[in-house]
Amino acid sequence: MGKVVSKLPKFGQSKCLHMRNHAGVLFKNFSLFPELDATQRSSALLYYCERRLVLLASEPVRHALSGDAGVDIEQVVQEICRVEGVTNTDQDKFTVQLRESVAQIHSVATMLSGVKLLRSTAYSSENSTHEESLLELWSHLKPDQPLSDRISSQWGDIGFQGSDPATDFRGMGYLGLLNLVYLAKHRSETARCILLHSQHPTIGYGFAIAGINLTSLILELFKSNDLQVYFYREFPHRSVTLHDFHEVFCLLFEQFDKFWIAKEPENVMAFNAVREEYKQALQDTLRTSFSCLLRADQYTKS
Repeated sequence: MGKVVSKLPKFGQSKCLHMRNHAGVLFKNFSLFPELDATQRSSALLYYCERRLVLLASEPVRHALSGDAGVDIEQVVQEICRVEGVTNTDQDKFTVQLRESVAQIHSVATMLSGVKLLRSTAYSSENSTHEESLLELWSHLKPDQPLSDRISSQWGDIGFQGSDPATDFRGMGYLGLLNLVYLAKHRSETARCILLHSQHPTIGYGFAIAGINLTSLILELFKSNDLQVYFYREFPHRSVTLHDFHEVFCLLFEQFDKFWIAKEPENVMAFNAVREEYKQALQDTLRTSFSCLLRADQYTKS
Protein backbone atom coordinates (compact mmCIF):
# COMPACT_ATOMS: atom_id res chain seq x y z
CA MET A 1 0.00 0.00 0.00
CA GLY A 2 1.39 3.39 -0.90
CA LYS A 3 1.21 6.47 1.25
CA VAL A 4 1.93 10.11 0.67
CA VAL A 5 4.64 11.55 2.87
CA SER A 6 4.94 15.33 3.01
CA LYS A 7 8.09 16.89 4.41
CA LEU A 8 6.59 20.35 4.16
CA PRO A 9 5.04 22.24 7.10
CA LYS A 10 1.27 22.42 7.27
CA PHE A 11 -1.02 24.56 9.37
CA GLY A 12 -4.18 22.49 8.97
CA GLN A 13 -7.55 22.66 7.29
CA SER A 14 -9.09 24.65 10.16
CA LYS A 15 -6.58 27.48 9.64
CA CYS A 16 -7.32 27.46 5.91
CA LEU A 17 -11.03 27.77 6.63
CA HIS A 18 -10.37 30.56 9.11
CA MET A 19 -8.39 32.42 6.48
CA ARG A 20 -11.13 31.87 3.92
CA ASN A 21 -13.66 33.44 6.29
CA HIS A 22 -11.42 36.43 6.94
CA ALA A 23 -10.12 37.04 3.44
CA GLY A 24 -10.67 40.76 3.72
CA VAL A 25 -8.53 40.95 6.87
CA LEU A 26 -5.69 39.00 5.30
CA PHE A 27 -6.09 41.17 2.24
CA LYS A 28 -4.95 44.22 4.24
CA ASN A 29 -2.70 42.77 6.93
CA PHE A 30 0.40 41.01 5.63
CA SER A 31 1.78 40.30 9.12
CA LEU A 32 -0.98 37.88 10.07
CA PHE A 33 -0.30 34.19 10.62
CA PRO A 34 3.34 34.32 11.77
CA GLU A 35 3.64 30.54 11.44
CA LEU A 36 3.83 31.06 7.67
CA ASP A 37 7.12 32.10 6.18
CA ALA A 38 7.27 35.09 3.87
CA THR A 39 6.82 33.02 0.71
CA GLN A 40 3.89 31.09 2.12
CA ARG A 41 2.25 34.31 3.27
CA SER A 42 2.76 35.79 -0.19
CA SER A 43 1.10 32.81 -1.90
CA ALA A 44 -1.70 32.94 0.70
CA LEU A 45 -2.25 36.60 -0.09
CA LEU A 46 -2.39 35.89 -3.81
CA TYR A 47 -4.85 33.04 -3.37
CA TYR A 48 -7.24 34.97 -1.17
CA CYS A 49 -6.79 38.11 -3.21
CA GLU A 50 -8.06 36.11 -6.17
CA ARG A 51 -10.97 34.67 -4.17
CA ARG A 52 -11.83 38.19 -3.01
CA LEU A 53 -11.72 39.56 -6.55
CA VAL A 54 -14.26 36.96 -7.64
CA LEU A 55 -16.78 38.74 -5.40
CA LEU A 56 -16.25 42.09 -7.10
CA ALA A 57 -18.52 42.70 -10.04
CA SER A 58 -16.67 45.54 -11.74
CA GLU A 59 -15.65 45.18 -15.38
CA PRO A 60 -11.89 45.85 -14.86
CA VAL A 61 -11.71 43.10 -12.25
CA ARG A 62 -13.60 40.64 -14.45
CA HIS A 63 -11.15 41.27 -17.30
CA ALA A 64 -8.17 40.67 -14.99
CA LEU A 65 -9.58 37.36 -13.75
CA SER A 66 -10.38 36.24 -17.30
CA GLY A 67 -6.84 36.82 -18.54
CA ASP A 68 -8.04 39.29 -21.16
CA ALA A 69 -5.45 41.23 -23.14
CA GLY A 70 -4.93 44.91 -22.49
CA VAL A 71 -5.93 44.86 -18.83
CA ASP A 72 -5.05 48.06 -16.96
CA ILE A 73 -3.58 46.71 -13.70
CA GLU A 74 -3.54 50.18 -12.13
CA GLN A 75 -7.25 50.61 -12.82
CA VAL A 76 -7.97 47.27 -11.17
CA VAL A 77 -5.89 48.24 -8.11
CA GLN A 78 -7.73 51.54 -7.71
CA GLU A 79 -11.08 49.80 -7.99
CA ILE A 80 -10.14 47.33 -5.27
CA CYS A 81 -8.91 50.11 -2.99
CA ARG A 82 -12.20 51.90 -3.46
CA VAL A 83 -14.33 48.84 -2.71
CA GLU A 84 -12.18 47.72 0.23
CA GLY A 85 -12.14 51.20 1.73
CA VAL A 86 -8.37 51.48 1.87
CA THR A 87 -7.35 54.80 3.42
CA ASN A 88 -4.61 57.07 2.14
CA THR A 89 -2.53 56.14 5.20
CA ASP A 90 -2.59 52.45 4.29
CA GLN A 91 -2.53 52.87 0.57
CA ASP A 92 1.18 53.08 -0.22
CA LYS A 93 2.11 49.79 1.45
CA PHE A 94 -1.10 48.12 0.40
CA THR A 95 -1.05 49.06 -3.27
CA VAL A 96 2.54 47.94 -3.82
CA GLN A 97 1.65 44.43 -2.67
CA LEU A 98 -1.73 44.52 -4.35
CA ARG A 99 -0.35 45.65 -7.70
CA GLU A 100 2.07 42.70 -7.73
CA SER A 101 -0.71 40.32 -6.69
CA VAL A 102 -3.16 41.49 -9.35
CA ALA A 103 -0.46 41.30 -12.04
CA GLN A 104 0.36 37.73 -11.04
CA ILE A 105 -3.30 36.71 -10.88
CA HIS A 106 -3.80 38.14 -14.37
CA SER A 107 -0.66 36.34 -15.57
CA VAL A 108 -1.94 32.95 -14.40
CA ALA A 109 -5.38 33.67 -15.87
CA THR A 110 -3.79 34.58 -19.22
CA MET A 111 -1.74 31.38 -19.25
CA LEU A 112 -4.82 29.32 -18.42
CA SER A 113 -6.81 31.02 -21.18
CA GLY A 114 -4.16 29.96 -23.69
CA VAL A 115 -4.16 26.43 -22.30
CA LYS A 116 -7.92 26.16 -22.71
CA LEU A 117 -7.64 27.33 -26.31
CA LEU A 118 -5.16 24.53 -27.06
CA ARG A 119 -7.41 22.05 -25.29
CA SER A 120 -10.33 23.12 -27.51
CA THR A 121 -8.19 22.76 -30.65
CA ALA A 122 -9.07 19.34 -32.03
CA TYR A 123 -6.20 17.20 -33.28
CA SER A 124 -6.36 16.96 -37.06
CA SER A 125 -4.41 14.50 -39.18
CA GLU A 126 -4.75 17.05 -41.99
CA ASN A 127 -2.90 19.69 -40.01
CA SER A 128 0.79 19.42 -40.85
CA THR A 129 1.84 21.01 -37.53
CA HIS A 130 -0.18 18.47 -35.56
CA GLU A 131 1.22 15.59 -37.58
CA GLU A 132 4.78 16.83 -37.15
CA SER A 133 4.28 17.05 -33.39
CA LEU A 134 2.97 13.48 -33.28
CA LEU A 135 5.93 12.13 -35.23
CA GLU A 136 8.27 14.16 -33.03
CA LEU A 137 6.81 12.41 -29.98
CA TRP A 138 7.69 9.04 -31.48
CA SER A 139 11.21 10.11 -32.45
CA HIS A 140 12.00 11.30 -28.91
CA LEU A 141 10.60 8.22 -27.20
CA LYS A 142 11.83 5.66 -29.74
CA PRO A 143 14.94 7.25 -31.33
CA ASP A 144 16.40 3.88 -32.38
CA GLN A 145 13.17 2.41 -33.73
CA PRO A 146 11.79 3.94 -36.94
CA LEU A 147 8.04 4.14 -37.30
CA SER A 148 6.97 1.81 -40.10
CA ASP A 149 4.00 3.95 -41.13
CA ARG A 150 1.83 6.80 -39.85
CA ILE A 151 -0.99 4.32 -39.25
CA SER A 152 0.71 1.52 -37.35
CA SER A 153 0.25 -0.88 -34.46
CA GLN A 154 3.62 0.41 -33.22
CA TRP A 155 1.81 3.33 -31.56
CA GLY A 156 0.69 0.84 -28.96
CA ASP A 157 4.33 0.56 -27.83
CA ILE A 158 4.12 4.06 -26.35
CA GLY A 159 0.68 3.63 -24.90
CA PHE A 160 -1.85 4.66 -27.52
CA GLN A 161 -5.00 2.58 -27.81
CA GLY A 162 -5.00 1.92 -31.54
CA SER A 163 -3.07 2.23 -34.76
CA ASP A 164 -4.04 5.90 -35.21
CA PRO A 165 -3.28 8.09 -32.14
CA ALA A 166 -5.45 10.90 -33.53
CA THR A 167 -8.51 9.28 -31.98
CA ASP A 168 -6.99 9.36 -28.49
CA PHE A 169 -6.68 13.16 -28.41
CA ARG A 170 -10.40 13.82 -28.64
CA GLY A 171 -10.70 14.63 -24.93
CA MET A 172 -7.76 17.02 -24.53
CA GLY A 173 -7.20 18.14 -28.11
CA TYR A 174 -3.82 19.42 -29.25
CA LEU A 175 -2.91 20.29 -25.64
CA GLY A 176 -2.68 16.60 -24.73
CA LEU A 177 -0.13 16.02 -27.48
CA LEU A 178 1.91 19.13 -26.67
CA ASN A 179 2.32 18.03 -23.05
CA LEU A 180 3.59 14.62 -24.14
CA VAL A 181 5.99 16.12 -26.69
CA TYR A 182 7.36 18.56 -24.11
CA LEU A 183 7.99 15.73 -21.64
CA ALA A 184 9.66 13.54 -24.27
CA LYS A 185 11.78 16.38 -25.66
CA HIS A 186 12.78 18.39 -22.59
CA ARG A 187 12.62 15.70 -19.91
CA SER A 188 13.70 12.80 -22.08
CA GLU A 189 15.31 10.72 -19.33
CA THR A 190 12.23 11.04 -17.13
CA ALA A 191 9.95 10.27 -20.08
CA ARG A 192 11.80 7.09 -21.01
CA CYS A 193 11.89 5.98 -17.39
CA ILE A 194 8.12 6.44 -17.08
CA LEU A 195 7.62 4.68 -20.42
CA LEU A 196 9.69 1.73 -19.19
CA HIS A 197 7.64 1.49 -15.99
CA SER A 198 4.41 1.67 -18.00
CA GLN A 199 5.49 -1.42 -19.94
CA HIS A 200 5.74 -3.62 -16.82
CA PRO A 201 4.14 -7.00 -17.61
CA THR A 202 1.76 -6.98 -14.61
CA ILE A 203 1.32 -3.38 -13.39
CA GLY A 204 1.87 -1.55 -16.65
CA TYR A 205 -0.43 1.09 -18.11
CA GLY A 206 -0.76 3.07 -21.33
CA PHE A 207 1.92 5.77 -21.24
CA ALA A 208 0.32 8.11 -23.78
CA ILE A 209 -3.23 7.58 -22.53
CA ALA A 210 -2.10 8.22 -18.95
CA GLY A 211 -0.40 11.45 -20.04
CA ILE A 212 -3.54 12.68 -21.77
CA ASN A 213 -5.54 11.75 -18.67
CA LEU A 214 -3.15 13.68 -16.42
CA THR A 215 -3.53 16.74 -18.65
CA SER A 216 -7.24 16.51 -17.87
CA LEU A 217 -6.44 16.18 -14.16
CA ILE A 218 -4.43 19.42 -14.20
CA LEU A 219 -7.37 21.28 -15.71
CA GLU A 220 -9.65 19.77 -13.06
CA LEU A 221 -7.33 21.14 -10.35
CA PHE A 222 -7.54 24.58 -11.91
CA LYS A 223 -11.32 24.35 -12.14
CA SER A 224 -11.54 23.53 -8.42
CA ASN A 225 -9.15 26.45 -7.66
CA ASP A 226 -6.60 24.11 -6.10
CA LEU A 227 -3.65 24.53 -8.46
CA GLN A 228 -3.55 28.31 -8.64
CA VAL A 229 -1.78 28.53 -5.26
CA TYR A 230 1.10 26.44 -6.61
CA PHE A 231 1.67 28.91 -9.45
CA TYR A 232 1.36 31.85 -7.06
CA ARG A 233 4.02 30.37 -4.80
CA GLU A 234 6.46 29.08 -7.39
CA PHE A 235 6.37 32.10 -9.72
CA PRO A 236 5.65 35.11 -7.49
CA HIS A 237 7.64 37.73 -9.38
CA ARG A 238 7.30 36.89 -13.06
CA SER A 239 4.67 36.11 -15.64
CA VAL A 240 3.82 32.45 -16.09
CA THR A 241 3.77 30.86 -19.53
CA LEU A 242 2.76 27.66 -21.30
CA HIS A 243 6.28 26.42 -20.52
CA ASP A 244 5.38 26.48 -16.81
CA PHE A 245 2.19 24.53 -17.48
CA HIS A 246 4.23 21.88 -19.32
CA GLU A 247 6.68 21.69 -16.40
CA VAL A 248 3.84 21.04 -13.97
CA PHE A 249 2.63 18.27 -16.28
CA CYS A 250 6.09 16.67 -16.21
CA LEU A 251 6.19 16.83 -12.43
CA LEU A 252 2.73 15.34 -12.04
CA PHE A 253 3.40 12.53 -14.51
CA GLU A 254 6.59 11.59 -12.67
CA GLN A 255 4.71 11.68 -9.37
CA PHE A 256 1.80 9.65 -10.69
CA ASP A 257 4.15 6.97 -12.04
CA LYS A 258 5.72 6.54 -8.60
CA PHE A 259 2.31 6.69 -6.93
CA TRP A 260 1.03 3.96 -9.28
CA ILE A 261 4.00 1.68 -8.59
CA ALA A 262 3.66 2.21 -4.83
CA LYS A 263 -0.02 1.20 -4.99
CA GLU A 264 0.85 -2.11 -6.71
CA PRO A 265 -2.47 -2.25 -8.59
CA GLU A 266 -3.74 -5.63 -9.67
CA ASN A 267 -3.99 -4.52 -13.31
CA VAL A 268 -4.60 -1.51 -15.54
CA MET A 269 -8.33 -1.67 -14.74
CA ALA A 270 -7.45 0.04 -11.45
CA PHE A 271 -6.24 3.14 -13.29
CA ASN A 272 -9.26 5.35 -12.60
CA ALA A 273 -9.34 4.45 -8.91
CA VAL A 274 -5.61 5.14 -8.46
CA ARG A 275 -5.92 8.36 -10.43
CA GLU A 276 -8.65 9.58 -8.06
CA GLU A 277 -6.51 8.68 -5.03
CA TYR A 278 -3.62 10.62 -6.50
CA LYS A 279 -5.85 13.61 -7.24
CA GLN A 280 -7.15 13.57 -3.67
CA ALA A 281 -3.60 13.49 -2.30
CA LEU A 282 -2.70 16.55 -4.37
CA GLN A 283 -5.83 18.40 -3.30
CA ASP A 284 -5.24 17.60 0.37
CA THR A 285 -1.75 19.06 0.16
CA LEU A 286 -2.74 22.15 -1.80
CA ARG A 287 -5.71 22.86 0.46
CA THR A 288 -3.91 22.44 3.77
CA SER A 289 -0.52 23.93 2.99
CA PHE A 290 0.63 26.95 1.02
CA SER A 291 3.49 24.86 -0.29
CA CYS A 292 4.71 23.49 -3.57
CA LEU A 293 3.37 20.27 -5.00
CA LEU A 294 4.48 17.03 -3.44
CA ARG A 295 7.75 15.95 -4.97
CA ALA A 296 8.10 12.64 -6.75
CA ASP A 297 10.38 11.19 -4.07
CA GLN A 298 7.70 11.67 -1.42
CA TYR A 299 5.86 8.54 -2.47
CA THR A 300 6.98 5.53 -0.48
CA LYS A 301 5.73 2.03 0.11
CA SER A 302 4.52 0.88 3.50
